[in-house]
Amino acid sequence: MAHYLLLYQLSADYLQRRAEFRDAHLQLAWQVADQGLLLVGGAVGDPIESAMLLFQTDEPDRIAAFACADPYVQQGLVTSWRIVPWLTVAGPLAATPLKSVAIPATDAS
Repeated sequence: MAHYLLLYQLSADYLQRRAEFRDAHLQLAWQVADQGLLLVGGAVGDPIESAMLLFQTDEPDRIAAFACADPYVQQGLVTSWRIVPWLTVAGPLAATPLKSVAIPATDAS
């Protein structure tokens, strides 16, 4: 399974409008989390400037389907979004764990 980040750019009035759609957004997020697709997600910054969600899947189309169904996207709280692959190599959840990488010796003469 590969990791992908879903990156959201938020509208200028995101904080003022999110309460109306937050329950539906969280319900959808927890639904895909319970399916094992979404690992973690949330707002970024203080004050909030964007949002980021980490997915684990071999089917990035499922992430796009999530974004299209997200009430924040549908109601314009998210002004743009993109999916980017994230090659995770360290930590217990790394999709491609690398404990060490052999570096070839160079001739110092």
